[in-house]
Amino acid sequence: MKTVEITRHKQAATGVKPMSTWAVFGDIYRREGIRGINKGVNAVALRQCTNWGSRMGFARLAENMIRSARGKKEGESLSALDKIASSTIGGALATWNQPIEVVRVEMQSAAKNASADRPAKLTVFNTLQYIYRNNGIRGLYRGVTPRIGLGVWQTVCMVSFADYVKDWVNKK
Repeated sequence: MKTVEITRHKQAATGVKPMSTWAVFGDIYRREGIRGINKGVNAVALRQCTNWGSRMGFARLAENMIRSARGKKEGESLSALDKIASSTIGGALATWNQPIEVVRVEMQSAAKNASADRPAKLTVFNTLQYIYRNNGIRGLYRGVTPRIGLGVWQTVCMVSFADYVKDWVNKK
């Protein structure tokens, strides 16, 4: 229903009184059942499963590369700037799964002007094919730039900063 909420805000901006959240929920539930409410949930789960693991993995890989370039041994501490740099790299590279996010948005889209070749029953794979067929590889990476920014700050906060918190707790 996340994408439906955005559509409602756009309606309100044009002067049309949007339906309440509960009215939208009831309408979707009557027409499509619980499956309609949870559209795109498989894409969400797939992206989330790959998201944090990728961020952590790429950040740790970057840490090891920075440690090696600085001539430090395994387990030696990196400077705060080195930790931020490794998290920046990790957060940016973790957007490799942006096509899954684009699929989620398309699956949850409440657009009434959907094209004739859009599959009636959307799955992760036929939605991926539909987007690629109509927009190519650029369509699958639509919106990746803001997501890189989001991934970078989240990774800096939740990987680098978390390491400092963990060290502080372990010293107590």
